[in-house]
Amino acid sequence: MIPAQCPVCHEKTAYAGNAVYCPHCGWNRDAAISALKMSRNSTPIGIAMFLGMAAFVYWGMKFNRAPRLMIFWLVPLAGIILNFFSMRRSMAKLKAAPAPSQPAAVHSNFNLVAQNAPSAPQTFPASARDEALLRTLAPRKIRVSKSGRIVMWVTVFGLSLFVVPFAASAYSHWSQYHSFANVQGLGWGIGLEVLVALAAYGIWRGQTQECDLLEHGEVVMGRVLRQWMDNKNNSSVEYEFTDFLGSSHRGSCFDRTNQLFSGSSLVIFYDRDNPKRQIAYCSTLHEVILPSIAAPATEELLTRH
Repeated sequence: MIPAQCPVCHEKTAYAGNAVYCPHCGWNRDAAISALKMSRNSTPIGIAMFLGMAAFVYWGMKFNRAPRLMIFWLVPLAGIILNFFSMRRSMAKLKAAPAPSQPAAVHSNFNLVAQNAPSAPQTFPASARDEALLRTLAPRKIRVSKSGRIVMWVTVFGLSLFVVPFAASAYSHWSQYHSFANVQGLGWGIGLEVLVALAAYGIWRGQTQECDLLEHGEVVMGRVLRQWMDNKNNSSVEYEFTDFLGSSHRGSCFDRTNQLFSGSSLVIFYDRDNPKRQIAYCSTLHEVILPSIAAPATEELLTRH
């Protein structure tokens, strides 16, 4: 979800390179420029691959006997090239946009900080829910969130589509002939079942680690460095946080809340003995059960999903 208003100046935001920015005050402009650069730099590679495939189709698949069929390849290629020049214009527009505001000069008895000194990254205050999470002590009580239940049921249904038809066919053949000798595609079917089993084990292992971190991990407040959207408007973020020893760590994850942007605060759970084992609360399928002593209105505010 793209924020309709800039969190700094509250003006209407714009969208460029899978990143949102403010054309008025320059908020998140650098992240938008970085996203555009990544897309622009990858476009020539895509054009070269597209030309190579078109050449293979033209000569290798004998499309030169019917050149008119190549229009199905040339029209998308023209679209990619036009998009490349459009990104260049957007890049120039972004660079012409106002830079993020700098803090005023600060005078003291010992030094003078110039107005053009680099400013600290904009950070927005934590929500009431995040503050409540920071105060929870391990071991914490957790449960599957509403969105987590949906994701899990969809995952189970998707994996069952690969397992159930083959298992039903194999069982039907066994009940008739008491042998699997003549089952068609037996080897492929077993290989597919193994892949499904490995995928299910990976999902289970990931959820086990997630539950362990939410229940027993250290909790700290982190900061979003940048945020971007994919073609399906799914939000992802890159973040950083500082552990109890003062060491800085970075990570990236999906933002299932679609409410984070550059400079936002977010809650991180990590393993005290191995901070590389970490998870951002915005990406989890489980939620921490907060104390029930809060008022009903506050509990509704602190509800995650």
